[in-house]
Amino acid sequence: MSDSPDTDELRKQIEDIDEDIIDLIATRMEIADELAKAKRRTSQNYWDESKEKEVIRRYHELCEEVSLSEDEARQIAEVILNISKERQKHYFE
Repeated sequence: MSDSPDTDELRKQIEDIDEDIIDLIATRMEIADELAKAKRRTSQNYWDESKEKEVIRRYHELCEEVSLSEDEARQIAEVILNISKERQKHYFE
């Protein structure tokens, strides 16, 4: 008999991590909403391309630290940034 976890245990671990990820993304989006409100109050554009590049670079660095590829970092950043951009845009329409 092996000491390694079985597939049900591994799936449960993934489910727990997914729950944490969704909670963190929801928190991130709430903060992005507040950022959009602050930008609107100060007459800033809702989206800053240079900040977007900064975030993508930061994702590359973070992913590199945990052995995720540059492509995986780009995909993760694109999804999160696209959601954030759409949410922020609503405060400016």
